[in-house]
Formats: sequence, C-alpha cells, structure tokens
Amino acid sequence: MQTTRGQRLTRAERRRQLVELGLEMLSSEPRELVALDRISEVAGISRGLLFHYFPTKRDYHVAVVEAACARLLERTEPDPGLSPTEQLRAGLDAFVEFVRENEELYRALIRGAAGADAELEALFERTRGVIARRVFERLDAAETEPVARNVVRGWIGYVEESTLDWLRHADFDRRALVELQSTALESMLAASGTIIDR
Repeated sequence: MQTTRGQRLTRAERRRQLVELGLEMLSSEPRELVALDRISEVAGISRGLLFHYFPTKRDYHVAVVEAACARLLERTEPDPGLSPTEQLRAGLDAFVEFVRENEELYRALIRGAAGADAELEALFERTRGVIARRVFERLDAAETEPVARNVVRGWIGYVEESTLDWLRHADFDRRALVELQSTALESMLAASGTIIDR
C-alpha cells in the first residue's frame, strides 16, 4: 500500500493508509511494533505529519491493534447457514489461517504489546469476549455460569497457544489441529456438564 509523496488523501484515508501499513509491516517483520520512521517513509510523509493523524506513538499502535482485532473478528464471523459444530470448526479454521498469514503480527500483539498497556489489554479482552459470546450462543449455559465461563475462556487461551505451537513446529496436519481444538472444547464442556448444540 505504498503512495508517492504529494498524493493528497483525506484525513480519514490517510489514517486508514497508515494503519494498513502498520498491519502489513507487523505481519512480516519482527515482533516489536514497527518504527514510526519506517511507516512515515513508506507512506511518503514526514514523521511530524504522522503525528498530525495520531497524536502519539501509542495512539498509532492502539489504532493498529484495534484494526487487527476487528479483522480477526470479521474473518471468524460465524456463518448462520452452518450447524453450530460446523460453525465452530469453520471459525477455528479461519482463526488458524488468520494467525498463519499474520504470525509476526499476532505474536507481537498477544505476547508483546498486550501486557505493556492497559488499553491494549482491554482491546484483547473485548476481542476474546466476542469470541466467548459466540461460543456461548451455541451452548446450553449462560456466560455468567462460573464453570462454563472458566471452560470457554480457558479453551480460548488453549486455541491461541496451540495455534502458535503448530505454526512454530508445523509437524502435523492443519485439519488435525482444528479437529483437536474443536474436540477439546466439546470434551471440556462435556466434563463440566455443559451441552453444545449440534
């Protein structure tokens, strides 16, 4: 998404461009959030002008993380035409694919930035909350039920870590990973006495 100097963009277009550049760079470059000098250079604007769109470096990083979380939720949106079990597997497959395509970005977000900033942590918590609610919509249990809540939230953490481990080693089939993740939720729910709709 490179632009040449002098190209006139509206404020909203320039903000979107800068966020998109952050997402692109973080998807392929090392873990630390990309330097603003590099973003400015690729966008064809001065570093000072970047601060016209994002008052601080932190504001920029929050906007990039927010966009990444929105993109993840969009990619994993359940298809109402599928059964609950098929929705779960399709959502897991989309999640694994999103992380595979954006591994450095995802590692940076989940391991780095999230623990360093309360606002970033809140973004991750909201994103995980949406994923948890999607699961609860298919369950014979309320999100306020302590054991069911514990199972679903723990399972989300398992999915995140098992996906990163699978990407690190790539030593078994992706379909087997999705099946394992799906079966893990069903087994944990069954052990807790919670039923998932079929």
